[in-house]
Amino acid sequence: MLELLKQNKMFRVLLAYQFFSSIGGAMFSMFILLSVHLIYDNAVYTGIAGFLMAAPFIFSFAVGPIVDRRNKITIMRLTTFLEFSVLSVLAFTPLQEYFGVLFMFAVIFLYSIAALFEAPAGTALLPQVVEEEKIMQANSLINIIAMVGGIAIAAVLFSSLRDEVNFVFLYGFSAVFLALSFFFSLFLKNPAEKKSDEKASAQNYLQDLKEGARFIRRSVLLYTTIAVVVIGFAAEIAFVNRPQFLEYHAGAQGYVLFTVMGLIGGIAASYFVGMLGNKINVGKFICALIIIAGAVRITFALLVPLHLIGGLATMAVYAALGTAVSIVFSSLNQKIPPNEMVGRVTTISSTFNSAFVALGALVGGFLGNIVPDVGHIFIYQGISYAVIAVSIILVPSIRKLPKMDEIKKA
Repeated sequence: MLELLKQNKMFRVLLAYQFFSSIGGAMFSMFILLSVHLIYDNAVYTGIAGFLMAAPFIFSFAVGPIVDRRNKITIMRLTTFLEFSVLSVLAFTPLQEYFGVLFMFAVIFLYSIAALFEAPAGTALLPQVVEEEKIMQANSLINIIAMVGGIAIAAVLFSSLRDEVNFVFLYGFSAVFLALSFFFSLFLKNPAEKKSDEKASAQNYLQDLKEGARFIRRSVLLYTTIAVVVIGFAAEIAFVNRPQFLEYHAGAQGYVLFTVMGLIGGIAASYFVGMLGNKINVGKFICALIIIAGAVRITFALLVPLHLIGGLATMAVYAALGTAVSIVFSSLNQKIPPNEMVGRVTTISSTFNSAFVALGALVGGFLGNIVPDVGHIFIYQGISYAVIAVSIILVPSIRKLPKMDEIKKA
């Protein structure tokens, strides 16, 4: 992995961009739900906030052709600047005090719209910056550098969550990192970018979408997309209840500790997948990761109320498994389709995933209010993972997926 970092200057710039963007975005994503929970103490509000984070991504299908046809770097610059602006407004607390939870909802929605364009643009740019056989290594490095930064920032955040949570500090800090991300985006160049005289008409966009959907339907990506959708639905139900669950059993500082353990687990998984992922049969690897993640999630729900250290350990293991699954799925979406189709394939997949994630947020908010013990929600999540793993291992095209470096573009 280090050879890729040394030899590819443009990847180093992209890595710096992703480093600061991931920290700013992760801080927002992790702590916006905690802030809604702590300020309003209403599981329904937390569920709505989770829904608004995911809802814009339902329209990812319309973004794919735009990303494929337009300058990806320009999209990344504009969206990063919008994210910075939104977080700067969020740090201006008088507006939040005046408009209340509606202001929080509006900020979440605007930020998610910006992220809707930024994520697929970065995903589609990567295969044009690194060689095909090094895509999984590149994804692993991006994950590692972002999570290392996240751990450093968490140390600062831990000290700010003692008696009273300083949200101005949290979101102002996030805005600073997004500003740095925008700065590095100015140095990005795309040597593979080609100018096209074809008019970007609505008809062309529709045709692009049809081609992307047809490609997914006729490839193994159909089944991986279904798996991602179901996993995302179950995970989001638990995710919107995590602030309530952890804050009750470990407090606000405990929430940060669990976040740090998740980052540590993610770093370990990213390193492992980056070093060895190309040598493992992808299909069997995915199924094993998902079923083990389900078992670990059940253990997490049972251990957290009884043993803090044990709960932290299971959090690290669960995050490691989830990160490994995410890297493999992302690499498949980048490796299997032709480069000019990566954007639309990724966003079509994201559309279905986001629709069910948004639904999962609303269901999670509802369940958080009626389930006597929120820990049961995490147990249900673990059981659903086991069902998913057993189901996809029965699909021949997934079961027979070879090693990543043996998979060729269609």
